[in-house]
Amino acid sequence: MHSRSPAVTRAVAILEELARSPLPLSQLARRLDLAKSTVANLCAALEACRMVRRVDGRWTLDHKVVELGQGFLPGTSVVDEFVRYCAMLPVASAETILLSVLDDMDVVYLARHDGTQNIRLASDVGQRLPAVVSGMGKALLAALPPGELESRLAALDSLPLLTRRSHRDVSELRRDLFETRRRGYAIDREENTDGVTCFGIALAGGRSICAAVSVTILTVRLTQELQDALVVDLRRLADHLSIVAAH
Repeated sequence: MHSRSPAVTRAVAILEELARSPLPLSQLARRLDLAKSTVANLCAALEACRMVRRVDGRWTLDHKVVELGQGFLPGTSVVDEFVRYCAMLPVASAETILLSVLDDMDVVYLARHDGTQNIRLASDVGQRLPAVVSGMGKALLAALPPGELESRLAALDSLPLLTRRSHRDVSELRRDLFETRRRGYAIDREENTDGVTCFGIALAGGRSICAAVSVTILTVRLTQELQDALVVDLRRLADHLSIVAAH
């Protein structure tokens, strides 16, 4: 079918290709069977709108795509499954559990499960939080390709110091993210709020939803046995939602 707006159709095709994987200009042009000059002009226009950006010589999706997707995600099965599955977790269901997406260097809360604890922890749907001081945020940053992570870290002028435990410099943050990758989950040890600890795990392999889940608990209640059980439940939840997000 002939498009009445070929530029729009081609721009959407570019976004669809980049949703699969970042690509250099020449390869992107070959996949779309378009002239390099045409693709270059379209990518420049999309870049100006923060829909795409260049990382290590390749074009990739930018945070505006995630921001727009936030209007769609609450109605998807990922959020529905998050709500349903959280209630089934043997240990973590008693705690506050969150689902979030990464938007540049912030996390945005998409969904929340309230546990049975008497104290309600403040983390409302739609709230933004610096990624570098949250379990979910650090899990998502650690899951980024190394080149993309370094690009984001290089753009930081300073780190938010919300508590005395917040990271003071990027080198310290980088070591934390390296340990997060090795460990398989992130830990926010009162870096965001005094007296509150958070564990976060990123969903695996889904470029269509750059998301993570976390469980939040008062530090005074935390034991090693409880931490181990919460991480097991959180990993189970992340694995399940990763499968849902892939379909």
